[in-house]
Amino acid sequence: MPLNTQEIENLLSNTNSLIQQVYWFEQELDKPEGASHRGASITYVDIKQKRDSFLDELKNTILNWVYSKAKYQSIYNEELKKRQNDVQNTVSFINTLIKKKFRKGYPQGQFGELLLYNFLQYFFSAPPLLRKMPLTTNPALERNGADAIHYFSDGKIDKFFLGESKCYESKYRFNQALKDAVESIVNTFENLENELSLYNYEDFIDPLLEPIAKDFIDGNCTNARIELACLIAYNETNNIDGDDERTIKNNIKQCIVSRFNSTDPNLLKGIRKPLVKRIHYIVFPFWQIDSLLSEF
Repeated sequence: MPLNTQEIENLLSNTNSLIQQVYWFEQELDKPEGASHRGASITYVDIKQKRDSFLDELKNTILNWVYSKAKYQSIYNEELKKRQNDVQNTVSFINTLIKKKFRKGYPQGQFGELLLYNFLQYFFSAPPLLRKMPLTTNPALERNGADAIHYFSDGKIDKFFLGESKCYESKYRFNQALKDAVESIVNTFENLENELSLYNYEDFIDPLLEPIAKDFIDGNCTNARIELACLIAYNETNNIDGDDERTIKNNIKQCIVSRFNSTDPNLLKGIRKPLVKRIHYIVFPFWQIDSLLSEF
């Protein structure tokens, strides 16, 4: 049975502190064809980019990304008891546990997946439902399947968002990142039945969502609608500097819109029209993304 909007809202992680460090916009565009087009970047105060604050707030969302609230509370209570109510020691233990979940040497993929996790919740009010195996899984086995599957319901229709993130460190690889993201998410949709074994939900979601996750995996969802979301994070080279915050943000917007408008006309060739109309694009350019990923 679909959850109601209040139940969905209660399942969402708080993304407000992160979004305060992000400048974003939504605009209706003809290219590439799709359901929606959003652009985002690290925000500015006057002519100062909030780079450090953005990175700090992104890191602050990692705990919610790794564990559901219920799972975190369970671990916390158990360890607090073991450590004789030493709160600081318990929190330190959990932080160490979370760090062990991450694959060393693969910051790009995990950086993009974490952004995707937050944006799917903020833009579409869709909490996480499934994710590809644990974060420490061999990356060679993670090339199939969406980076995450999120869920939204208005009490009548179950919406399942298949999300794909592509993060490129090389200078200006927007078109390649977009192409890879679209190909990957469409492939995931077409092969979803065969790939659902790659996903888990045990620690990742609230127990309230477990029956829905199981029904989705088993193919027992009624009134379901699948949406596709592509996050493209890349290193931008265009100069967006300006004399004030308004000018800089306008330059960022024009930069992103120009990237959208210059996409390969063959990008969506061969993809069924009903599927094209369900693709949501989120473009996030970074300047000096290599140093940002190093800090991450």
